[in-house]
Amino acid sequence: MPKGKPTTLRNTQRTATGEAIDDDLQDFVQRSEEALFEVLDALETASVDPLERKILWADGARLSIEESARRIHAQSGMPLDSIQSHVVGWLQMTYEPQALDEHQMEEFESLIEQWTAPYEEGL
Repeated sequence: MPKGKPTTLRNTQRTATGEAIDDDLQDFVQRSEEALFEVLDALETASVDPLERKILWADGARLSIEESARRIHAQSGMPLDSIQSHVVGWLQMTYEPQALDEHQMEEFESLIEQWTAPYEEGL
């Protein structure tokens, strides 16, 4: 067997392993994006009560983060942990209440931070 053959075989194995990891990563990113779109669509008309720590759905339901994630999961079939992570992200970065002055917005953001902090610790 030529001397270069084992190195080539190892390089081929490493390349195949690297490609498998890349494929897995791409699949993960794609599933995460799909879950994000499901959350954004589901919560498009929702509002938030940060004092009660509830997401207010258009149908009148007042659900926690976990309950909202389970509802979206049941409708979409997407992974529950990914849905919940995106619900938390929606609260932190996407949802914007209307007609708040600067002081009210600071208070709102503080309440959202307190509400979502336990979920950040788990990530």
